[in-house]
Amino acid sequence: MITMEMIDQFRKRTNCSYEEAKMYLERNNGDIVDAIVDFEKNHGKVKYEAKSSKFKDFFSKAYRTRLVVENNNTVILNLSLLFVGLFVLFTLRSLPIIIISFVIALLLGYRFGIQKYTGSHVDINKFFNDASKSVHTYHQNHGPHQPESKSDQDNKPNEYTVE
Repeated sequence: MITMEMIDQFRKRTNCSYEEAKMYLERNNGDIVDAIVDFEKNHGKVKYEAKSSKFKDFFSKAYRTRLVVENNNTVILNLSLLFVGLFVLFTLRSLPIIIISFVIALLLGYRFGIQKYTGSHVDINKFFNDASKSVHTYHQNHGPHQPESKSDQDNKPNEYTVE
């Protein structure tokens, strides 16, 4: 027979509902220790499956997302981002060479893009073009040929010469 005290003690140790506590106690013939062990086995399994599902989902999305390199509308390279990430991870010592190669390929006119697992496309070249335009515009507006404004002169610290 399952008593209210047994249910309260089970709930205090597991933080579950009354209904769940009663079910586990009935399933284990009123043995609180066995019921707690049964509860932990089931809830530990759910947590493990949830974490496993998140990792599986992440790797699935990374595998289906592609890095695409094109030259003259011809696909040169089409690799999974999962493999690209693993390659970079295992060749960290040569990361500067990879970055230099990427920059040279951009300068030679190769087009880089990321084909997302959802089907949308991200143009990496557009990102770099927009960034370079922003830097160019900034230097045109704030370059050395521009006279200093009154507010810029006010913000300069006072300079003193000690002889």
